[in-house]
Amino acid sequence: MVISKRNRNIFWLALVAVFIAAASIYSLVSSYASEVRSHRIVLLERGQTVLDALKAGILAHGRMGQYRGDRLKVIFEELARNPSILALELRGPDGMPLASGGQCEEISDAPQQRPRWEGNRLVLASHVDLLAECGHSSDGQRLHGQEDMEDWVPFSKGFYALTATLDATEVHQAIKRHRIQLAIATGVVTLALGLGTLAVILLIKRAELAAALARERERAQRQEQVALLGAGLAHETKNPLGIVRGLAQSIGDCTNHRCAIKDRAKDIVDEVDRVIGGINSFLLLARPQEAVPVCVHLDPFFKSFLPLLQMDSSAAEVGTLYVPCGLSVLADEDLLRRALLNLILNALRASKPGQSVRVFTKQVDSTVSLGVSDAGCGIAAEDLPRVTEPYFTRFSGGSGLGLSIVDQIAVAHGWRLRIESRLGQGTEAILEGISIVGKP
Repeated sequence: MVISKRNRNIFWLALVAVFIAAASIYSLVSSYASEVRSHRIVLLERGQTVLDALKAGILAHGRMGQYRGDRLKVIFEELARNPSILALELRGPDGMPLASGGQCEEISDAPQQRPRWEGNRLVLASHVDLLAECGHSSDGQRLHGQEDMEDWVPFSKGFYALTATLDATEVHQAIKRHRIQLAIATGVVTLALGLGTLAVILLIKRAELAAALARERERAQRQEQVALLGAGLAHETKNPLGIVRGLAQSIGDCTNHRCAIKDRAKDIVDEVDRVIGGINSFLLLARPQEAVPVCVHLDPFFKSFLPLLQMDSSAAEVGTLYVPCGLSVLADEDLLRRALLNLILNALRASKPGQSVRVFTKQVDSTVSLGVSDAGCGIAAEDLPRVTEPYFTRFSGGSGLGLSIVDQIAVAHGWRLRIESRLGQGTEAILEGISIVGKP
């Protein structure tokens, strides 16, 4: 598959643009994730500080493995007055609440060790063995100074659950702002990518259109020059050649001359016919083609057209193949015949004995491509851009006008002549953009 230069440019442009956009979006997402992580870490550290302060307060009021419930309540209520703290709670090893502060309805029924984000709240829990950390009497006897501790309750053996529920509204709003900023920035990057790519594509297309217009102007100027310089010469040469042909033909028809003279006269007639044919081709090229499209049924057209080439095909020992397609197209039948005649004769001339020339059709939506392919000598890459130039040929004895005429016929119809070839591997000459008008 041959990729055009424009498509390659667009491909590399799109690849670079996508890479830049992906890198930009990755940077934005990374920055967003970093900001979210930073906000959450700040709140997590604040919550851990609250838990540490709560634990320190409990241990400071404990005495030899005992505590007073009213003092624990004061500690919890004092800490819960902080606006950022929604609720505090202490549960015993049996799961029963021992002390709380703040909004008790915000307290989870099942405290967990891992921090949990619940909407605009952050719930943290810590499990502490208060009995081990507070200390207790080893022999269970009343110690000196313990007579005033009648209202104290001993800590139970096991882990107590400290739970703190913090207000995360500020963090949640900050994360929401960063999310909106990320969405806007991503949208801007995507929009810039799309607009930039579209702008470059339009610039490339504009450059290609300018190049195409320049080629068309060059073609028109070349055709005008050919017409001006050669039309008069061709006309003045054709008339004397007609007289020479007539004289030679009269000598050949005369019964008073010997066979050798008649043969030479016949050679003169053949040579004059060849020259006049070249002049006719030149005049056809110099005169702008005017297409009168009609409905042409391709299968009947080729059925009557290909036998006309049988003599040339047999002389070259090259077969001509056509597969019926059942399509009808809009074309000037006479000009279509001339175009195909030139394409097939070129293919026969390029082929070796025993090879075949294939005439094929390929439907593309509402149009059809009509092509002629061979497996012959092919065309060198450096010659491909010049094959439609008048008088350019690599064939010995060729006029160099055939493909120029075909190209002109294609332009007259609004078609496009595309030639693909590789040296030593054959050639495909394709008329593209032929409108389909129905089936025969």
